Amino acid sequence: MVVPEYVAILDPFAQEAQEIVRRSPQLDAMPPEVIERAINRVKWKSPKEMVVDLSASAIQAEVWSFYMMCQATAAVSFPYSREARLVTDATKETIKYRMYDLFKLGHEDLCLDVVKRSFKFVRLERNDGIRLGDIEIPRADYFKLRDRQLADAGIKEKEIDDRMLPQYVPKYAMRWGNLAPLLRHRLAELTKLYIVDGWAVITPHELWDFFANFIGVKTEDYITSLYERFSDTGAPEKLLNIGERISALIPPEAELRERFMRVPRGRLRPEFFPPCVKKALGGVGAGARNYAITVLLTSFLSYARVSPSGKAVTRMADFIDEISVVREEIAPLIFEAAERCNPPFFRDQPQEKASIFYHLGFGMTTEPRLEDSGRSKWYRVPNCRKIQLAAPPLCEQDELCRNVKSPLTYYHRRFVGQSSLGVGE
Repeated sequence: MVVPEYVAILDPFAQEAQEIVRRSPQLDAMPPEVIERAINRVKWKSPKEMVVDLSASAIQAEVWSFYMMCQATAAVSFPYSREARLVTDATKETIKYRMYDLFKLGHEDLCLDVVKRSFKFVRLERNDGIRLGDIEIPRADYFKLRDRQLADAGIKEKEIDDRMLPQYVPKYAMRWGNLAPLLRHRLAELTKLYIVDGWAVITPHELWDFFANFIGVKTEDYITSLYERFSDTGAPEKLLNIGERISALIPPEAELRERFMRVPRGRLRPEFFPPCVKKALGGVGAGARNYAITVLLTSFLSYARVSPSGKAVTRMADFIDEISVVREEIAPLIFEAAERCNPPFFRDQPQEKASIFYHLGFGMTTEPRLEDSGRSKWYRVPNCRKIQLAAPPLCEQDELCRNVKSPLTYYHRRFVGQSSLGVGE
């Protein structure tokens, strides 16, 4: 018998999981074994690691470790970073395995109870054929779907047993519109679905995949919200340390190229900049130019270009090897924007040129050197609320702005969205 609380380890965002989170101890009092679980869960591979026993303490440790993993990742990295992708991918694989395992053990109803909180679906009828309401599914199509699923999973005929096969047999149907969150993130493809009169006919295997991908999307969104919060308040030192340990588990570079192609790295892509940054780059009036140039552009352009992650961010030299990144890529954009201001920013405030490098962490200088990095604070990107309060003329929201709280999150989402379509580097 599977206890009701088991729902929490299938959906860490479910009400049952939230109740467990509310009972969690303060960060400094978190049991060491939970911290180690939070770190190690990103490299789980075996069933033994992914399966959780039925005890309340085991389920509690599982939920706590999930949230600690997300929080620590957000403390040292940005949305869509390698670390964030590692966490979301590991979470999806864990959820998928648990759904597969429970179904094989005869707990289909529990799996469906969890999934139906996020997706609406119906069972196919099997009276006088295979039917979806008044629509009959041809038997030839039924078996083609089954065989395609087995082939896609790489399962050979000799490997199929009576417990495995039901996962790959068409059994449910859902309106394809219900897959909108996954379609937006390219985690489902309409061209690969068998659609009849607006319904996608799917197997249990597909349903568990859809649900696991959906939890992955929610995990990614949660890390983004945490990043935006930490950008405003800073992250606790203990979370930073845990986050650095998670970052150290990033796979080798060769594997990274396959698994993390969506990571925004390298040269800046102005076409993906948020409206406030584009407006600042175009030059602004006297009332907003100090904030636009010295605060917004210095922080946004440097963080967008350098993409720091994996450790507590204190100085740029920890993430770049050449000062040319600052002198030839970041600073020229800032100085050109300053010249476009009305009146030009540095003409009546020449001392502010040194302030640019001060905000980049190189101290008060106009000739930054890599060894000077850390002489002052490398200022983080202000969130949207701060920009609206300090420089209202910069804030001209578009549709995406309403769904993010940081200019850097905007940039990453635009970058990732276009890259997933085959556009970009």
